[in-house]
Amino acid sequence: MNAQVYWIRAQHHSDITSEGYVGVSKNASKRWLYGHNWAHRKGRHENPRLANAISKYGWDNLIKTVVVISDADYCYELEAKLRSSREIGWNLAIGGGKPPITRPRGADYVSPLKGVSRPTPWLIGRPSGTAGKPVSEETRAKLSARKKGTKQTPEQIAKRVASRRATLEAQAANRMNISVYTR
Repeated sequence: MNAQVYWIRAQHHSDITSEGYVGVSKNASKRWLYGHNWAHRKGRHENPRLANAISKYGWDNLIKTVVVISDADYCYELEAKLRSSREIGWNLAIGGGKPPITRPRGADYVSPLKGVSRPTPWLIGRPSGTAGKPVSEETRAKLSARKKGTKQTPEQIAKRVASRRATLEAQAANRMNISVYTR
């Protein structure tokens, strides 16, 4: 799989080994647009040094260059050589990591975001494409068929069981003409 090593720098920068920001991406122009420029405009950029540089020089005044296009392993090796220690240029992390590790952590560290999906930046705040729209019976049948046979998570099972118990208790109370207060 191909990847690209890219360099974001100010006009007066000339040394890739010590100035600017070096990164690796499958699609550098998309990474620049959504990963750096968009995140900076929304105040969500993870790298404060690069965010400060974008604020100082302006996104359009920075020079963005693809240095190498090669297989991903070679690109990460090259980034590791160009950014062999922390805090070189505008980079915070040691190069060659996927994702870059900005703080050293213990061997038993597990990210709190592991397994948690993150919203795609350009979709944040937009409603779902089908929200509030009527769905045909044919579509309902297709969705139902697709869901049949999938395993439920323990949380889904517990929620379903609790709901069913509450319904049965309410029905029993109605038969006895007793009102039940539930939270």
